[in-house]
Amino acid sequence: MTPTITAAGVAALLVALWLLGRPRPRLRSRQDTSAVAALNREQIVLVQTLASPAAEDASSAPTQPSILLPRSAGERQRFLAQLERWSRGSSSERLRAMQASGQWGQRAALPLLRRGRHDPDPQVALAAAQALERFRGRAAAAPRGLQPLMPPRNVARTRKIGRP
Repeated sequence: MTPTITAAGVAALLVALWLLGRPRPRLRSRQDTSAVAALNREQIVLVQTLASPAAEDASSAPTQPSILLPRSAGERQRFLAQLERWSRGSSSERLRAMQASGQWGQRAALPLLRRGRHDPDPQVALAAAQALERFRGRAAAAPRGLQPLMPPRNVARTRKIGRP
């Protein structure tokens, strides 16, 4: 017997032993899923109460706080820092941050609003999504004159080099 065949046989034997020796997950027929079902029911009730007409009437009331929006560059930086502090605070502060950045309407608040979409509080996530609606659509195009037009990458193949 050649050494190659012997090595292949030993390798196959080791692979077979490794596959047979692995622990397999056991499915239990009596696993308790009542906690998961209760959580799902709570989430369904929460979504239904938010979607009810009474909740829509309450949410349509003007709840946005009056905030002085920045005008100068220094005020913008301080306002962004304040929004960041609010976004890391309690649920009401996070909601205030999303509403304030929605009122402000500057692209500098986009990272904050994108993080707010994934907030565990549904009101904060809704406020962030509503504030992001303003930025949907085409991005602001850069002026065409400032961007140099580059030739294609394979321009060397299209030019006749050394030929008259």
